[in-house]
Amino acid sequence: MGVPRSTPAPAGATNKRVVSMKSQGFRLWMLLPVVAAGLLSPAAQAQQTFRAYGGLALTQYSIKFDNNAPNFGGAGDFRNKTAKADYLAPTIGFTWVSPQRIYVDASYQTSLSSDHDLWKSVTPQEMDFSRSSYTVTGGYVHVLSGGTTISGFGGLTGGKSKLKAPGPPSTTWTEDVFTSNGVFGGAAWGMPALGGSISISGAIALMSGKWTGDDGYLAEANSTVGFSVGAGYTYRITPALGVTADVKIQNYSYTFDPPGTNPDYKVNENTRALGARVSYQF
Repeated sequence: MGVPRSTPAPAGATNKRVVSMKSQGFRLWMLLPVVAAGLLSPAAQAQQTFRAYGGLALTQYSIKFDNNAPNFGGAGDFRNKTAKADYLAPTIGFTWVSPQRIYVDASYQTSLSSDHDLWKSVTPQEMDFSRSSYTVTGGYVHVLSGGTTISGFGGLTGGKSKLKAPGPPSTTWTEDVFTSNGVFGGAAWGMPALGGSISISGAIALMSGKWTGDDGYLAEANSTVGFSVGAGYTYRITPALGVTADVKIQNYSYTFDPPGTNPDYKVNENTRALGARVSYQF
């Protein structure tokens, strides 16, 4: 259900954003970690270990509205528009691994200065974009012959994204905020290669989300489903010090169900991230 924009629209248009969403999509702003052979050193397989890591990820994000998307009057027309944001995202995290190869990983990611272009047809001024997210993962890694690994994992994730809007007189709002929280589960596979280890992973998430504006607007989504895939390569400089490069891709599709007789409309989101991080095992 939604709460309308506070300013009424002129005849023939509306500045109200009254939108609800069917549970057919998974909100953006969730990055599942690549979990596989690179997580475990030989020492980690025999004793309890702790690993801290930090890195950066080049991230490309886009969201595309179809022709049935809402028109809130004046500049507030989302039909056939695409918002894009490119940013560099620092990441920090910590992993604990038990002698039985059970592990817990916690990570936090935020974006450096960036902007989005959703309103480029309205104003040449850049609109600020920012994002932060967290992930807490627990799992088990099973080691096969030759060092190949398979693992299962699950956990909690959440995030917040802020998109500035032009504000009056173009729009009645100056900022949109999206928050999401949910659970996920997946599997990963890894093997020794190229002097280090490679891994691939995939996960499915069950999420809830909320979209709010600084004019009192509110829209919510419950029990949305989506997927994420990733691949990574880890090289150990020393038994304790390692470097990892990884790529993560997410594709999600939403079906919004506006009130009244207005038609449903589609929103497609895509995120691609190429990252590198350094880790140290204690």
